[in-house]
Amino acid sequence: MKKFLAFFVLLAGLSFFLTEASSIEIEIQKESDRVIESMGWLEPEKVAYQEQLQIVIDYTGSKNRLSVGMLSTDPNDIQFPDYMEDISNEPKIISFIITNQFACAPNKIEQACVIIDVEREGLGMTSEEIRMNTREITDKIVGGGVIMFAPEFDSVTLQKKTKLDGEETLVSRAKYTINKQSTYSLFGGITNMVVSADIRDSGGFYDMAEEVSKHNFSAFTVSLIPLENNTILRTLQVSLVCSDEIQQYVRCPENVSEQIKDGTVSPLDFVGVEKINRSALFENDFFPLNSIIEVIIFSEEGLEVKSVNTNLIGKFTNLGDIQDNGWFLSPKAGQKIDARYIFGQSNSVNKNDLIFSIGPNTGDSIKKEEEGGGCLIATAAFGSEMAPQVQLLREVRDGKVMTTQTGTTFMTGFNQFYYSFSPAIADYERENLVFKEAVKITLTPLLTSLTLLQYADIDSESEMLGYGIGIILLNIGMYFVAPATLIMKIKKLI
Repeated sequence: MKKFLAFFVLLAGLSFFLTEASSIEIEIQKESDRVIESMGWLEPEKVAYQEQLQIVIDYTGSKNRLSVGMLSTDPNDIQFPDYMEDISNEPKIISFIITNQFACAPNKIEQACVIIDVEREGLGMTSEEIRMNTREITDKIVGGGVIMFAPEFDSVTLQKKTKLDGEETLVSRAKYTINKQSTYSLFGGITNMVVSADIRDSGGFYDMAEEVSKHNFSAFTVSLIPLENNTILRTLQVSLVCSDEIQQYVRCPENVSEQIKDGTVSPLDFVGVEKINRSALFENDFFPLNSIIEVIIFSEEGLEVKSVNTNLIGKFTNLGDIQDNGWFLSPKAGQKIDARYIFGQSNSVNKNDLIFSIGPNTGDSIKKEEEGGGCLIATAAFGSEMAPQVQLLREVRDGKVMTTQTGTTFMTGFNQFYYSFSPAIADYERENLVFKEAVKITLTPLLTSLTLLQYADIDSESEMLGYGIGIILLNIGMYFVAPATLIMKIKKLI
């Protein structure tokens, strides 16, 4: 048994302008080749380049943040000048950042910044010692200029910082100021110099970042973070903050504000596009985790995800869990919700497929969806978990059948039977449009009969049993007795 290690590397959305890159390692146990072949699973390819779209919705501060990022540990993807790349040889340097974020230097708000974080330990005891020793390290890097800028020293301060491994540490932060340029100019100038032509020409999230950079209030941040074995994580991020209450930030689009109030989250409305494509670099092979859409929601009162318009990925334990696209929720409820969309084998996703709904944390909605399972066959047939037909099935299950012990016992046994074959049928529906339409027609009598339960008052176990048997007999009549009777009459006529 071999192990495949896949990485989510996300750009933190809460650290003001500072691009803190952290990684969540998800270890996927790799099945034997025989199992992979029999299940039809693809084995993920591995490349260093990743693209990310992150949206932070903060109910506590009434502001929201959009970030589009590209990152890689491969210098063939992103290559900075040697004097910047050489920070990997200085063990005390934790990160190197260039940003035009507004007021990155509070005393020089019209300037952009170069920020270098240095490990605090060993820099001395007094503030003057720390300042001198920090500058001795950082001046060597910026002394000859930074890319196209001539930095001027601003300050050295002590700051708390969370490293990639989650460890909180104290750093000495050296800050330099440089001439400020618009994000669009800075993005174009730096990416043309440091990002490979293959990435620039392959579109995907890179094109989206370029579009966001045209906004007058967007910010551009470049960071280099030394890792083990003299490697460097290189990130480029374009971000935009919008708020309905804080005037120094940009107002959110009206449709975004209204949707958030209504409990609907449509990530692509933040970007203003109907569809998002992955980089063409990922088209011909299987790179399920190299493009990530992440939505983080903060609220003072607990919220939970109520429903999603596409597949819900419940866990990451084997290769089968990343074969298909869908949302992975961790956590899925509480004062913080973290939702990540995985492309699987898909190369694009439409706006409607990314929509999900949130509401007060009752502690049972998503749990029921996972325990009772989604209506896989109906969802595949009607195209969305939000389709009226699928919602009818869910409402009957949760609002009628599962409200009694008899119904719960029935659903437990039914689920064991249903989920033994429904994933295969749902997959075939997606592959064969004729079969998909046939399933729609086949489901129509069932859906019609189940609408009767919506008008039934079920207050006891006996009533549930009576209605349940009645519905089952009705469906047996429609699906078996009626066709059999019709066939027999036709035979007599012939």
